[in-house]
Amino acid sequence: MRHRQGMEQLIMHACGHEQAHYLAGYASQQERKARWLQTTSCRACFIASKKAAQAEAATRDGAAVAHLDLPVLAGSDRQVAWATTIRASRLATMTADHEAAAGWQACLAATDAKWWIDHRELSNADLLAIAATASARVGSLVAATPDPAARQAA
Repeated sequence: MRHRQGMEQLIMHACGHEQAHYLAGYASQQERKARWLQTTSCRACFIASKKAAQAEAATRDGAAVAHLDLPVLAGSDRQVAWATTIRASRLATMTADHEAAAGWQACLAATDAKWWIDHRELSNADLLAIAATASARVGSLVAATPDPAARQAA
């Protein structure tokens, strides 16, 4: 009967950095995992490459929507930072998509950072439908609310 063992091994990654990994399982499983890890980047390089890719995407999306007059988002600093990235990405996709190009303006009415974060997983079609519904609801509330200047004049 073969016993499962785990041990920590130093792995030289493809990026040239060495990192300790805990490898569990049978010896053959540990060897296979060690060989695979040698073909990957270390954790620090992996995280750095992901951050660089995210920054590049944010820059690209920001440039794609720079011509739009986007309203300021409301929320905490962290929510606004995250939602700004989500909004730029989604609007860049929608303005480039001919099917969604007709309705993306409804998304401009969404100024709550939480709204963008909560709806980030939706398809473009679903996002546009919800934005249109929310925009119509806000529009009807604004129309039903008396103008403060008109109230004072009366």
